[in-house]
Amino acid sequence: MAKIACVGDNVVDINYIDGIINPGGNCVNVAVYCSQLGHEAAYVGVMGDDGYADIVIDSLKKNRVDVSRCVYKHGETGRCTVRLVDGERILGDENDGGLVKSDPLVFEDALIEYLKNFDIVHTSCYSYFDDELIKLKTAGIPVIYDFSTVWTKESVEKIGKAADYVLFSGIDGLTENENLKMMRYAVDCCGYKLAIMTMGINGAWVYDGKNIYQKEPYNVEGGAVDTTGCGDSWVSGFITTYIEEKMRLDKMVGSAVGNFITEKNRENAMKHIIEISMCMGNLRARYSCQIKGAYGWGIPISEYVK
Repeated sequence: MAKIACVGDNVVDINYIDGIINPGGNCVNVAVYCSQLGHEAAYVGVMGDDGYADIVIDSLKKNRVDVSRCVYKHGETGRCTVRLVDGERILGDENDGGLVKSDPLVFEDALIEYLKNFDIVHTSCYSYFDDELIKLKTAGIPVIYDFSTVWTKESVEKIGKAADYVLFSGIDGLTENENLKMMRYAVDCCGYKLAIMTMGINGAWVYDGKNIYQKEPYNVEGGAVDTTGCGDSWVSGFITTYIEEKMRLDKMVGSAVGNFITEKNRENAMKHIIEISMCMGNLRARYSCQIKGAYGWGIPISEYVK
């Protein structure tokens, strides 16, 4: 079982078409998905004092995610909206991320000590505390950072000083080679151990400094109920499997006596770990696509109490 702490953003998605409020946000989604896969998961973030924050916290608790280190402040939870305009679904941002952006989390000493209990910390560009991440690096806490589509060479280089693994969402306007070039730059020039890129119906890629791995998504022909959070679910399946299997390999190698395996043997084993981790990412994403809302949790707008 892997232990993962997801630290950063939280929002609610208010779907005026279906009349439902869904909790979400990159870090909230990943925490829930990891817990649903049977791993130990925690969420840490800045929570508002409105009813929307209660919806997020309630959904996390009921999905067995530890929320004991969340910070509560006066202010609003981030709100995204889905509306029907001239027959088209239009996504909107009602309050620019709410407290998560206007008053972001600070990594106090007590929080850093708490995070040392986890195998890895997941965060994203929507958490707005990039300058704080170096504290985790100094404390020896592994970090995976999700840039979504908000990445430049400069930002990737900056975060590389603090994060071990990097995740991108491929940008539609770029060619395959341009997207792959950023993955290579992240590992070869910025020091990340792995670069991961999800591409929706075009699958996912992983680069480890030597090899590019590609995996097409499972059963695209089967359709999807809702693709909200599918990229987050892919990450949860991949990173928990990767961390768990890598720890198992390291433990076996570390406890072996004599000439156990060669470096070439180890590299071969790591290739298989990446492959199976990508398969688990695909399975988790495919499962999520069959559920309404990021992880199937929501309340009718009519029941919301401020």
